[in-house]
Amino acid sequence: MSQTDTESPRHHRLQRGVLSVPNGIALAAAAMAPVLAVVLNAPAAGLVAGAALPLSFLIAFIACAFVGNTVVQFSKKLPSAGSFYTFNSQGLGPAAGFFTGWLFWIGYAVLAPGLFTAFGSFVHDYFLMTFNTDVPWWIFSLMGMVVVFGLSVRSIRASVRVDLLLLAIEVAIFLVLAIFAIAQAGPGNTAAVFSPSSSPTGISGVGLGVVFGILSFIGFDAAATLGEETRDPRRSVPRAVAGALAAVGIFYVFEMYALAAGYGLNDPAKLEAFLKDPNPFVTLSEQATPWLTQPVELAAIAGLFSCFLAIVNTTVRVMFAMGRDQVLPQSLGQVHKSWHSPFRAIVVQTIFTVVIGLSVGAWLGPGPTGAYGFTGVIGTVAIVLVYLLSNVALIRYFWKSSERSFVKHILLPTLGVIALLYPLYAVAQPGQSYPYNLVLWIVLIWIALGLALFLRYKAVSPAKIAALGSFLAEDDIPLEDQPEALLAARISSLQAPPVEDLPAPKQDGDGSA
Repeated sequence: MSQTDTESPRHHRLQRGVLSVPNGIALAAAAMAPVLAVVLNAPAAGLVAGAALPLSFLIAFIACAFVGNTVVQFSKKLPSAGSFYTFNSQGLGPAAGFFTGWLFWIGYAVLAPGLFTAFGSFVHDYFLMTFNTDVPWWIFSLMGMVVVFGLSVRSIRASVRVDLLLLAIEVAIFLVLAIFAIAQAGPGNTAAVFSPSSSPTGISGVGLGVVFGILSFIGFDAAATLGEETRDPRRSVPRAVAGALAAVGIFYVFEMYALAAGYGLNDPAKLEAFLKDPNPFVTLSEQATPWLTQPVELAAIAGLFSCFLAIVNTTVRVMFAMGRDQVLPQSLGQVHKSWHSPFRAIVVQTIFTVVIGLSVGAWLGPGPTGAYGFTGVIGTVAIVLVYLLSNVALIRYFWKSSERSFVKHILLPTLGVIALLYPLYAVAQPGQSYPYNLVLWIVLIWIALGLALFLRYKAVSPAKIAALGSFLAEDDIPLEDQPEALLAARISSLQAPPVEDLPAPKQDGDGSA
């Protein structure tokens, strides 16, 4: 095959115009896993927030809305599968872009093994309780991985349709539960749950509850990775991000209020029972809607699967963008000839998920307090660092622009930085229990490896670093609307000799002339 064939632009382009705003909302909402988040994070947040649980999630919603504004503003200008990788490359320069991609990639990639193990664990428990059949968890995990792989490779449109269907079912089930719980709550219905005084430790308890609330919003930005596959991306992607964030945020606050009211968390005795309950929503269902208990359990499994599928689709698009820029192996930046999916990135992510998932699952166990919790905290630290960088990048990107808005481009991203500092400290501070005391070291080692790679690229191929994050859905962006820095980077990359996806003995080690 000739170099022209292997380097044809279509081999580095995802299928354009196949997705709509509802598709983007489905992917972002599925990545947040709203049902899974309330099932797993509500008990953790309730331990510190108490009856003020709804207030903690409301504050978390507002904090994440600041970051949501950053994603929306950047998506209007820079639609790309790289999302934050592209945003921060253009806002803060190639070095920040490189480390954004490096952190964003591992942040999402490491979430998949935890979801892989948790899916198997939840299905195992369901089969054991319902059918008295004890099947090893890893068998269910591998079965789920096969389906996720098939959907991801075959079609992003099919994937988001599955996400949308599962989301509609699971959210509908939990909304019905919430409505019945509130209707039957009696004295449990009170506005006091939105007051810090309802927390056993006051404002500090509410603040710690906010940490778990913010963790529940991780993934809202997933729609931004669909910038190259969405019709009219500069309009559709911002709408999808904002729509997903708003819909899931309202869902979280409503469900937290229903849990606080229906369980009666304003009663000290009931609060004590809640804190000892391994699955408060199942208990709430048994009390308010006994006929809905099994659907609630199935909805949790469906939520896990849809989140797993969405996280894999998000991760491989970041890998694809980095491969296209040759930060990762160039072959990852190619798509399937027939299905236009980032096939090679999907294969690599699948292998990574299975190997890490089985290993960490055997080490810590597959449940929420095992592999899922450990990998989730690692991913959260990496992703929150990316969110912080993106807020700073937005300020810098628009600082001298005639389009600058003080509120949208200065005030809101500044508030976003402030809002994220505390939860970052809470999940990364030294003195954590084992194995969470390893999280900070793992992230620091990953950053050190990235620094070594960045310095090598800068020394042997500075043109490659200069062009990072320059690939957009440019067919939808008039030339005159593209940033000057982006145009310069693209012209530079076009003037550089092409890099083949095969070993080239007469070239430098990275494949550049």
